Amino acid sequence: MTKKAYLSLLTILLLFPLSACDFKAQDSTGKKLKSSHQLEKRCKALKKETDKSPNEVSKEEGIAAEQIIVSISDDGFVTSHGDHYHFYNGEVPYDSLFSSELLPPKDYQFDQKDVINEVKNGYVIKTDDHYYFYLKDNNHQENLRS
Repeated sequence: MTKKAYLSLLTILLLFPLSACDFKAQDSTGKKLKSSHQLEKRCKALKKETDKSPNEVSKEEGIAAEQIIVSISDDGFVTSHGDHYHFYNGEVPYDSLFSSELLPPKDYQFDQKDVINEVKNGYVIKTDDHYYFYLKDNNHQENLRS
């Protein structure tokens, strides 16, 4: 290999990791962050947002739309709020509204050991690594939305 080819290859190998570092220094909108301070500031802002309750976010945004839980995970839950979504850490609040998509499969047989927490008119359950909203009584669906 000639010296010129060797130097070119070495330059490429050294620049590639630097370009990967540069890619990580972008926020979710694709804009480059000027420093690690900006990255840290953005992370803190996201953490503050996920620590708020659905009622606090609704009040802050001034949107009267209901916050309907559309997904539940080990870390928290996601609500649909008007034309966008919010993620919240922790357990699902007692008085939450649930999407009908979170109902368990029709062949599910209730088992107390599946219960994660009790909510109005039912339970949040986990079975087969999926979370569902189980209604205690199908005649009481006030907190269920289609």
